Amino acid sequence: MNVVVRAQAEQLAALGHRVRIITRRTHAAQQAEHEWTPGVVVRHLDAGPARLLAKGEHEALIGSFGAALREQLGEDPADLIHAEHWYSGLAALPAARSLGVPLVQSYHSIAAGDDTPLEAGERPEAPGRLAGERRLAHEADLVVTVSEAEKSTVLQRLGGDPDRVRVVPPGVDTRVFRPCTEGERQDRAARIARGGLPEVLVAGRLHPLKGFDLAIAALAELPDERRPALRIVGDSPPDGDDYASLLHDAVAAAGMLGTTSFDGALRRSELAERLRRAALVLIPSHSETFGLVALEAAASGVPVVARATGGLCEAVDDGATGLLLDGEDPADWAAAIERLLGDPALAERMGREGRRRALERSWRVSTDTLVAVYRELLRR
Repeated sequence: MNVVVRAQAEQLAALGHRVRIITRRTHAAQQAEHEWTPGVVVRHLDAGPARLLAKGEHEALIGSFGAALREQLGEDPADLIHAEHWYSGLAALPAARSLGVPLVQSYHSIAAGDDTPLEAGERPEAPGRLAGERRLAHEADLVVTVSEAEKSTVLQRLGGDPDRVRVVPPGVDTRVFRPCTEGERQDRAARIARGGLPEVLVAGRLHPLKGFDLAIAALAELPDERRPALRIVGDSPPDGDDYASLLHDAVAAAGMLGTTSFDGALRRSELAERLRRAALVLIPSHSETFGLVALEAAASGVPVVARATGGLCEAVDDGATGLLLDGEDPADWAAAIERLLGDPALAERMGREGRRRALERSWRVSTDTLVAVYRELLRR
């Protein structure tokens, strides 16, 4: 979500629009306002304690953040409000109505009940989430989703109106996320020739929804002499690190401590460097509204092995830019990993095709689509 918001805000500003990103103060030293980039101002409003909170704690602050937002927009009006995630939408809805400003809602993830399978989506970490998301599907002036899969969820699970839902796929920065240069390629080949291992990468929150335990189990299926290194990029969410502990235990139990690294959260430039040096990227997520890592891997010229679920079926073209797998049998995932690692020509073809398609999916293209959606709403 943060990547999408930042990239589209920067592109909107480059197109001449005035953008304000309004968020909650999470540290006492944060300035009330600062210019992120020319044309984009970030404003921090006081609502609740000035510290990072677990996701579930935000529900209690919807009212206070909404009141501060209403005051802010009363002093400095906007033509349109775009709420990102459900609690921002519920906070913005009364302000939008009282000021007569249209409200656009994006979810980025949608809750599923505790009794539904993981592939249905996020667990509702706050009691009011499911009801809040349904309310926004009915009351926001427009809902913007990142994929056709997410649109279907809004329509079917939340009861949204198809006439008020638009799909705006995310983009990718193809300058930051790029394939290896010839020199980098030669360095990687020389490292492997000296006994180094090809790398398989997973990236995202250390959360059960991401399915990183399946990546570990899949690599554990491979014989020691053919097992690649596993690089895990990401941190635990603020509300707990139980899953991270489970992953560390699984690595130890599989005897993979010497070939697995936990890199934590990385800057975009650091993630891009790790991606382009990887032999392939695994995305075993139970649910993804889109799967931005798949597009970033494609831009890096790296094939993807992903679960055939949600937006990943739109982000990965099975057989062309990667492989899509049903189910979670580690042996099936291990076979797909071996297939690509054992066929460099196939992996290279997929990488080239992924890069070609990524070049057609810039953030400018994504933002042009978003602007067209905004203009359609404002004309109404």
